[in-house]
Amino acid sequence: MKPAPQDRTAADLCPELRGLLAAELAAGNTVVEARTGMYGASAVLVLLSGPFRSRPARLPAGVEYRELNDPHWWKADYFHAATRDCLACRC
Repeated sequence: MKPAPQDRTAADLCPELRGLLAAELAAGNTVVEARTGMYGASAVLVLLSGPFRSRPARLPAGVEYRELNDPHWWKADYFHAATRDCLACRC
């Protein structure tokens, strides 16, 4: 069986964000959207259903935590500047 586009895109996150996504999924958060093209043609965006539930003791290299608090977009995200991949959470 072929993976759903959402699953394939989430799996394409850079390794630095993939670990953060795994921690969120283990904590009970769920993916509501995953796509490419938000910050660049090949950049991956994964949006979680609720606020982040786990906080890493240290962020992976090259990852920045940002709080947007924008109800039209999302509450906060982890952004990897080199790949422009983004793991975001809803309010």
